[in-house]
Amino acid sequence: MYNLNQIYKNEIKIKPISLLKSLFAIAIYILVQNIISLLSVFISVLINPNMSFGNNMILVMIVTVSISIAMVILAGHIFTEKGNTKINNNNFKPNKKDYLHICLIIIGYILIREAALFEVLTQFEGPIPDETIDFIIENSSGIEFFVLSLMLFLQTLIEAPIFEELFFRGILLNGFLSKYKINHKKAIIYSAIIFAIAHLNIPQGINAFILGVILGYIYYYTKSMKLSILAHFINNLIIFIPVPSNIIFKIAYICLGLYCILKGLNYIKQLQEKNNKLAIDN
Repeated sequence: MYNLNQIYKNEIKIKPISLLKSLFAIAIYILVQNIISLLSVFISVLINPNMSFGNNMILVMIVTVSISIAMVILAGHIFTEKGNTKINNNNFKPNKKDYLHICLIIIGYILIREAALFEVLTQFEGPIPDETIDFIIENSSGIEFFVLSLMLFLQTLIEAPIFEELFFRGILLNGFLSKYKINHKKAIIYSAIIFAIAHLNIPQGINAFILGVILGYIYYYTKSMKLSILAHFINNLIIFIPVPSNIIFKIAYICLGLYCILKGLNYIKQLQEKNNKLAIDN
């Protein structure tokens, strides 16, 4: 019987997934999420016309997160090979050194992003325009805004790293790797493209694509969902690193970031050999 824990442990086989099929799946996900979120607001207004704007926003967020989790479970059920459980004895257990190098990779990327991409990304409108944020603040009570902020914080640091990794790396990337067995680079790029599209805006999309490639390589080399979730968590946690405007400092940040990424990736490549040895021994 399929369950998320089996995907988390990489113990279950995912069916081959094509790029077209994944695009269709993400389109259905976005459509269903938006329709149900709108319906939830419509129904709540019918039941209680006096419900405040802030409470409506809280309801939408609860529904959105619930749908996201449900869709991951459904996707796992659809794309899982039936009758093939416990097919992969992945006994690799990350140690402190492994965690440290994963942190190194993500911090390296954040340094490069803030030094080289920040000014480019800020030229585009973000996922939530400033006017919308002002409107939410003006039309929500203090407690409602606090609850919204807390829910967004928990969604960003807990729900997103766990369930996005289960879906985009645990299901989609494994599906692409099954489809394109001799070309793991294509599989990683395709999963990063879908990851970017799912964010539905240019700044987050660009960031998500690059991050998706990095997370894809972390998962491909280690086969550890724990490490990709950790990397995703760190990226979401460290929203901003101050970068001096001086061009010399920016270049230094970029060079340091590249060093961190290359050192980390070189290390996790060796973990792949360690994984393969464990698989052979078992």
